[in-house]
Amino acid sequence: MKSYKAIFIYQLYALLNANLHVITSAMSIESSRREMLGRTMTSTFGGLASLSSGWIIAPNAAVADAINNDPSFSSYQIFPDSSAKLDPSLQQIAPSDLNQVFAMTNTNNNAGGTLWLGEHHNSAKDHLLQADFVRSTHEERLKKLGKKKGSNMSVGLEMVQVQFQPALDAYIAKKISAEEMRSQVDWEKRWSWSFEGYLPVFETCRELNIPLVALNVDSEDLGLVELGGFPNLPKDKLQKYISDPAGFAQFASSPYYKTYVDYVISPSYDLHQSMGILKTTITGQQLEEDMPFSRFFSGRILWDECMANSAYKWTKANEGGLMVGLVGADHVKFDGGITGRYQRMAATTSTDQQAMNCISVILNPTLIDSKPPGSVNMMTNLASSALEPGTNGLTLQLRYLKRGVAVGSPESRESINTGGVLALSDYLVVSKS
Repeated sequence: MKSYKAIFIYQLYALLNANLHVITSAMSIESSRREMLGRTMTSTFGGLASLSSGWIIAPNAAVADAINNDPSFSSYQIFPDSSAKLDPSLQQIAPSDLNQVFAMTNTNNNAGGTLWLGEHHNSAKDHLLQADFVRSTHEERLKKLGKKKGSNMSVGLEMVQVQFQPALDAYIAKKISAEEMRSQVDWEKRWSWSFEGYLPVFETCRELNIPLVALNVDSEDLGLVELGGFPNLPKDKLQKYISDPAGFAQFASSPYYKTYVDYVISPSYDLHQSMGILKTTITGQQLEEDMPFSRFFSGRILWDECMANSAYKWTKANEGGLMVGLVGADHVKFDGGITGRYQRMAATTSTDQQAMNCISVILNPTLIDSKPPGSVNMMTNLASSALEPGTNGLTLQLRYLKRGVAVGSPESRESINTGGVLALSDYLVVSKS
């Protein structure tokens, strides 16, 4: 009889290889990916709904007063539309209402879950918002849920790899300083973005005794996948990062995921290729030629799966707890990254429990966040960031097709063949200064 471990690996390789073959074959890796992107854009005509001022739903008078009395940020909820109109909209919401949503105290569902704050790694504004939201969410939970349940909260970090969890624990326990934590997580080598930018978040968590949780895959293991795909990763490491091999592989076979890959991951590969940075793995190992898309793709989905899995393990072990995840906006948008994977895992929770929540937020969004990577130049993006939402052309949703409808076919333009839509995120938050 095969051991559980052997069955696990067999299922993973069989399912993953089948789905990777379908995805990469459909993308014609040897031909132009930009041609493929063009086909995707055509197939979603009328579904790539961009934001204009006419789509912002005016708040009522009470909400408007609350909004005007808070000078620090504006917040909006996205309402996707999968009807024949494909007409998504935004509604501005008061900061106090948003705080209840983020703290998960606005419903009778006390199952907890995750709040993903999609950031731009080099943005001080984003990190200040994150620190503020961690504090206000903690306060709201204590007020509404009491000390025991309200303090059941953590902050998950894309910036730190899972092997360095002991350093995060020691920092929160005040056994080491921030600089010692910086050294012990090998920050400069493994993340590189400004450590100082994240200090407001770290210091807030330390003050409030909120655990920090490492979410990311160890770069040594990610490098192995970039070199030789999943078969190159030892079996024990596969089990470490992928606890649901069947779900992991089947996630890639959904009708919407192909649209997500076409719009987000494949153009990202093109961009990396144009920048000449595909001849090096994440660990610095030199390759003789560009990393093939299949290995780039494998590395990307391992990254997302590991972060979602790390968050799921914490929320499952801490019933009713809330994890605030600090991750790049690219991993949050259009539900194909961390958020969709976490929801897949949370759906497997015992039927006698409430489903765990999953909320996605993009902080200070610009055109680059909602367009395919490489399709917006920096000058245009900087100009869009100076404008209020409602005038900066954000794509609020992607349309995907029903299974069996060919991309670019005449049938793909018919509303009856819409399989659904993927919202950019649940909420958008914009700093006012």
